Amino acid sequence: MLELHTNAPAHWPRVRLEGLIPSNAPEVQTANRLLFSTTIETVFRRSGIQVLEADVLRLTREGVVEIPLRVRDGELEYDLFFYPVADEKAAAHYVAVYELAQKWGRLRPVFYSTDDLLAIYPAEIEPVARRDRLYIQAALSAPKGQYAMWWAERPGELFHYSSTYDLFDRIYREINGLEMRAFALILLELGMIREEYEFTASSLTDTTVEIPVEGPEGVPLIITFSQHRGVRFHFHIGRTSAEYRDLFLNLFLLRLKAWRKETDLTQARRLDSPSYTWWRELGKRLRMTDNGEQAISAVGSIRR
Repeated sequence: MLELHTNAPAHWPRVRLEGLIPSNAPEVQTANRLLFSTTIETVFRRSGIQVLEADVLRLTREGVVEIPLRVRDGELEYDLFFYPVADEKAAAHYVAVYELAQKWGRLRPVFYSTDDLLAIYPAEIEPVARRDRLYIQAALSAPKGQYAMWWAERPGELFHYSSTYDLFDRIYREINGLEMRAFALILLELGMIREEYEFTASSLTDTTVEIPVEGPEGVPLIITFSQHRGVRFHFHIGRTSAEYRDLFLNLFLLRLKAWRKETDLTQARRLDSPSYTWWRELGKRLRMTDNGEQAISAVGSIRR
């Protein structure tokens, strides 16, 4: 039976594995991860440490990070990373995760491995956060409740002075004249179309398309699209924090920037689109009418 090395809190129980195969082969990784997860759940249950979920996605400012296992000890939550092979590559991955956590928060990483990763000189450190997709899944229906693009967290809070407004503004600028193609990216990820050209202006009527989805971390939202208002994201107010809202919008912005770099946009239209014009006019109206006493409490509301 092999006792794993870790940088976990000192009061946590030791973890010993029997039957571990030290290999990074894909077919072996699944078995090793299952062995690790079941052992952790058994050992931690006796110590009062709660296993929250396995194979979870966490949003960060730099993209989405895949977490093998999340646990709660008292008031604190931890992200557990398992490395069956303790080598330079494993050390580099953990260093990248740790630096990401130190820079932006939201993660509290702990490693378990067959050797002390902190004593191994890491290989070249590469980004661990992914931004090549939104990690959304289509839902049959949206959970009941109120959804919105933005909502006030405290009295007197103004949308056009918020970080959320700034993110939406950057998104509208990024896809100005490219709204159809940006929405096609979402449809491609959801598997609703196979090629971008399948979604065209002729696919739409004057109505708004609404798609309920589940985002990273299981958060429900509704994606809407119309030629008049473009691509919009409406988050479930009761189940979404302001932090998550901004992180998801930032992920979409990162996705758009990556897409623009790899896509030929030389034939794209240069004039402002109807949706960008609508967004710009909305900002003007809000700045003229919003004040601390009669501030708008939510923008882009949808009730289900």
